[in-house]
Order: sequence, then C-alpha cells, then structure tokens
Amino acid sequence: MIKTAISFTLGCVLFLQLSTLPSSQWFWALLPTCILLVFIKTRLLAIVIFGALWTFFHASLIIDDQLSSNMEGKDIALKGTVISVPSYSDQRLQFEFRPDQPDNYSLPKKLRLNWYRPLPDNLKAGEQWLLTVRLKHAHGMMNPGTFDYEGWLFQQRVGATGYVRPNPTNKRLISSPAYSINAIRQSLMVAIESHLADSPYLGLIQGLTAGIRYNISQQQWHVLRLSGTSHLLAISGLHIGLAAALGFFCSRWLWARRSNNLLLLPSSSAGAIGGFITALFYAGLAGFSIPSQRALIMVATVMFTLLIRRSVCTSHILAVSLLLIVVLDPVAVLSAGFWLSFSAVAIILFITQNRLPSPRWQWAKVHSLIAFGITPLLLLFFMQTSLIAPIANFIAVPVISLLVVPVLLVASLLLWLIEPVGALLLQLADLILSKLWPFLDYLATLPFSHWSSTHIPILYWLPIIVGTIALLSPTRFPAKWLGILGFMPLFLSSPSKPDQGEFWFTLLDVGQGLAAVVQTQHHVLIFDTGPKFSDNFNTGTAIIQPFLQQRSIQDIDILVVSHGDNDHSGGAIPLGNVIPVTQILSSTPQLLPNAKHCHAGQSWQWDGVTFTMLHPEINDHGSENNLSCVLKISTAIGSVLLSGDIESEAEQLLMNRSGKNLKSTLLVVPHHGSKTSSSRAFINATLAELVLFPVGYRNRYHFPASTVIERYQKYNSTLFTTAEHGAIEFKFNLHAISSPITWRQHAQRIWTHQPLITSSPQYPEN
Repeated sequence: MIKTAISFTLGCVLFLQLSTLPSSQWFWALLPTCILLVFIKTRLLAIVIFGALWTFFHASLIIDDQLSSNMEGKDIALKGTVISVPSYSDQRLQFEFRPDQPDNYSLPKKLRLNWYRPLPDNLKAGEQWLLTVRLKHAHGMMNPGTFDYEGWLFQQRVGATGYVRPNPTNKRLISSPAYSINAIRQSLMVAIESHLADSPYLGLIQGLTAGIRYNISQQQWHVLRLSGTSHLLAISGLHIGLAAALGFFCSRWLWARRSNNLLLLPSSSAGAIGGFITALFYAGLAGFSIPSQRALIMVATVMFTLLIRRSVCTSHILAVSLLLIVVLDPVAVLSAGFWLSFSAVAIILFITQNRLPSPRWQWAKVHSLIAFGITPLLLLFFMQTSLIAPIANFIAVPVISLLVVPVLLVASLLLWLIEPVGALLLQLADLILSKLWPFLDYLATLPFSHWSSTHIPILYWLPIIVGTIALLSPTRFPAKWLGILGFMPLFLSSPSKPDQGEFWFTLLDVGQGLAAVVQTQHHVLIFDTGPKFSDNFNTGTAIIQPFLQQRSIQDIDILVVSHGDNDHSGGAIPLGNVIPVTQILSSTPQLLPNAKHCHAGQSWQWDGVTFTMLHPEINDHGSENNLSCVLKISTAIGSVLLSGDIESEAEQLLMNRSGKNLKSTLLVVPHHGSKTSSSRAFINATLAELVLFPVGYRNRYHFPASTVIERYQKYNSTLFTTAEHGAIEFKFNLHAISSPITWRQHAQRIWTHQPLITSSPQYPEN
C-alpha cells in the first residue's frame, strides 16, 4: 500500500510539472499502455502512469471550466448563489459565486467576485442574487519568487474573477437558507464580533474558529510568519486531529458510563463515531476548505480502523489517507500544506519507532525534530524558515490546540444554546491569547528569528533531503552525522550577480502599476514600488520583497519613487518597513519619510554603470504625472530609460533639454502607454529597440492604447507588456544584451494564462 500511494502521488506530481496540457490523444494512448504494464510485472510504473492520467483527467475538467475569452470584459446579468462567507476590506467585499448556467452560453461553476461601493446591504452566504458582473480569465501577477495566484485559483476550481457592476437590477432573490453551512459560519462570525469587537485578537479567534481570517492584521501575520506559528491559523491536520481526539475520548468515556451501552457497541467504536462527528463539525466550521477536507479524510481513515476493531500499521493508515486524498483531489499536491501535513506525520512515525523512551521530554524532542524535518520544505516553498519556531511552537501549540481551540469549539455551540456562557468562553479564549501573544511578538523581534535562502537549483534538493533523513535516523544509524554534509548546498549556493560594468534590469509585474529593479555588481536601485491594494496587500511586500529575497538582496541603496500616484508609490512605505533603504528620491518627497527631491543633474556611478536623472528641473511646475522622476541607466553596451508617468508636455520638455541623450536601447513607456503620452516625436527621439509596457491585464484605463502600440511598431521596436509576459528581465552584459526572460512563459504551467495583447487589441473597439 505504501509503494502504491507513493507511486500514484509521484504520477500526479510529474504531470503537474508540464507547461501545457497535452492533447487528449495522449490520454487514450497511455491508458492501454498502463493496463498492459500491470500484466507484465511493472505494476509500480503502471501506477505512476495511472496517477498522471488521473491528474490529466481532473486538470482537463478544471481548465475546460474556465471562462472563454469571448466572454471577457462584457456586462453579464446572471443569477446565482453566494457560496462563501464574504470578506470585507477597504471599502469592498469579496465572495465566491456559483452562477446558474444560462441557456445560450456557458460560465464557470465558480466565480471569485469583488463588490465595490456602493456596497450591498448585509450580503450573506447562501443567498441567491441577480447581479450584473464583468468577468475576466483567472489571471495573476507573475514574478520570480512570488505566490502563484493562478495556481491557487486552479486548485480552488475558480474559473474566472471579476466584479459586480453598479446596476439598479442587482437584487437579492432568495434569502440564505437556515441550513447553509456558510450562512451558519457567517452568523457565528457576527456573534463573535459582537462580543469581541474591541479585542485586538478578534481576527485570530475568528480564524481559529471558522477559518475566516480577513480581520487578522498585517502586523499579526508578520509575527506569525517570523515566529513560525502561522500554521496554527490553518484549520487542517493539527486542529481537526485534536478535535477528533477530544471527541473520541469524550464519547468513549460517556458511552462507557452505562454498562448496557457496551452490549450494543464497544466503547472504542462509540469513541470513533464521536471523534469523526467532532472532526466533521470542526471541518464544517472551516467551510470544508480543501485543507480541512484532507484532514477529515485522514481522520476518517483512522476512525474507520478503530470502528472495525482491526489492528492496522500506522504507516499503512497514512498511506491509505494519502492515496484517498490524491485520488479525490490530485491537484492537492500543488499545496504546500499537503506536503507539510504528510511530512510532519511521516516524521513522527519515523522518529518515534523504538526511540525517545523518556516521557518527560518526548513532546519536546518530537516537536523539535518535526521542526527540523520540515525545514527543507519550508525553504523550498517559502524560501525562509523560522529559527525560533521550535521555541515558539513548544509553547504555542499546546496553548492553542489544547486550550484555545477546545474552548472555541464549545463556545461555538453555546453561542446558540446558552449565549452568556458562550460569550464567557470567548472572553476566556481572548484572555489566553492576550497572554500568549506578547511572547510570540518578542520572539519575532529577535534579530536571529528567521533565516532566508536563495533560489536553490532542483538537483541540490536531493542531498538536502537525504541529509535530513540521515540526521533524523536512530543514533545507531551508521555515519548518521555525515548527514550534515547534505546541507552544504544551502550555504554554498548563491545567486549569480552582474560583473563590473554590467547591470540587470527587471520590470516586475505589479498589475496596473510600475516597479523595476536595477542590480549592479554591488548595488541595487528600485524604481517605483507598484500599488497598495489594501491594508493587507501591497506589491512592495508581496512582489518586490520576495523577488529581492530570491536574489539574496538584503538592502536597497536607492529607492526612486517617480511620483505620488498609488500605482507607483503604494508599496514604498511597506517595503521600507521590511528592507533597509539607504536613500529615497522622489518628485513628491513630502509623502515619504526621509526622502529627497529628484531633479535633473543628479548623477552617480555604480560598478561602472552610470545613472542620470533627466527630469524634472528643480523649478519645474505642472501635474504630478509630468513632474515624474525620469532616470537613464547607461553602459557601453546599452541603456534603459525609465520615464514614470510623463505625458506629451513633459516629453517635449525632455526633448528640448536632453535631445540626443534620450536615445535608449530599452524604454519603459511613459504613463503605461496612454494616448496622452508616447508622442511620435518622443518615440523618434528615444529610438528604443525594446519597449516595455507596465500594465495590468484588462485594466480599466484600457492601457496600452492601440494607437500607441501602432506607433512603436512603425519603428520596428520589440514590444513587451507585463500583462502578457509577466516580469521581464534583460541582462546588460559586457559584450551583449541577453535575450529576455519573460516570467509568464519561463514559469509556465498547465494553468498559466497566456493572453495576447501587443499582437491583438486587449479591448474591443467601442
């Protein structure tokens, strides 16, 4: 069974590494091959292929359910049901919607929608609505080292995203049914908020109770990440397993209280039923999220063996759980939580066999070894691990799992039955968290709280994994401590850097905004930081910081914020809060701490690369856009011109003042390619061979304008857009400029959206 589960999972993993979905002919060709292999004694290979084919089948269903391109950007009136608890943030709410299928066209079965002001009156899960929406293909920002939003939407089976259009026909059709799970969850959230409205731990309590985390602050997430305790907010294996254990022991004890009951059913079987029901209840509170479903399957497997009273090897229970999960949901292998959960359980089984005889220290040893064992996975998925996680979790895990979660589970029931008692239990949970949180906050502030790694080549992970297994092995394992050598790639691997006289230029994909990174041999400059979308999400910390972390860049020498518009400056302050910045230059220095004014004439050299500020002059006046900082970066092999949001008026000023100095190899177009910029005269003055448009996919401004695209095409420029290509990197080496690395194509997987913008209009002409 163990080999079968591992082989099937391997097939799922291998298939999901493909960049494009194969033709269905491959499915029908490999299926009989797979069956044939079973009969010629190569069963494991057949299982690997069958796992791949099963994933092929599921992936095809998910991709076929995505929005067709001819439905994008249109106002569509549709009926449907709210199928998630709406989350509120910064004057908008977000929810998932299941549309009723129209007769004349098809829509995805699940939509992810935003509703901006004016907000509806008390939108509830389970309600049916008539809405006018505007949809687009599932599309996210694509950058090295960052979260794969499109992959996450693929896992969640979300076929399109969009927003509700203001329309008087938008209306509630049917109120939420009383039995709707998500309606019950939403009512519970409202009840908790009414009793803990002023508590700083409201978001944490809502997250632990029902997996609803939109009230958790950015600072709290920061503490959880650095302390290595963010997993405690996921209602998955740990919490549902403990809930099942609580239900098991309570049910077994209650059942055994009456001897007549034992004649009907053994106490262990009664406990198994009670344990599963408790786990089912907690998973329901979590909305049967994918992690909670995985945990529920594992609990069901364990409880079934107890119910039938058969002794089954623990490793076989784990293998059956693994096989059931990947059969029911083969794309679960894309989730970091999937690997962390199974690895943690596997490590417990591995390290507790014939070891750790001292009960006093068993919990501490097991916990420390789990923390060590999953470190490679944390580095693989998140490029960092918390060094103080064993200490933090040694205290936090029993406090949260054995005190807070049981109290909240009981409170969830009593809020409906005996509300005053339920409210008291909520206050108790809040009190416990108020004692725990300062400890976690202190640990997170320690200078050695976490360790970050660079991007490590895939082949280096083999010695790391082998070394981890060796070090976790029993003391009698021969040459156990040689496993330390397996970790050498973590310290020997370092990302390459430009040589003297070279620079690397990366235009990041920050949606409708601008952020660029310029790296020389020993220095780093950031030009603009993209937008701030909400208090909990900005591209400074979500896009730029992970990119710099992947490059092992620890600080920023100069941050240029071209002007004060949110799509250029929104991530600046959050970025400065997490990465040291030596100097800030901006045309709006009053908006940023310790910033200086950028102005023409500023110039410096880093490692043989020249940086020159061309605009604005100190005494210039005009709109914020036209006062944007304009920076030129030059070497002997080529140059880059970063023009901010200047429009035709400022373009003319630049041509008058700088003349031939505007000619550049690469141009980041002014104002995202708007009709009010990129005049023919300016294009002729720059004569850029490479033209980059920093634009969001299907942005509301319709950038880049088709007329602007045509102007650049007449000069035979090669055009790129961040919406079409993701992050775009050019290396200006000593003797040549490298071919571009476009991240959307470079990191393509079967779920990656590949739009065409520069070769065809992004928007229909009205």
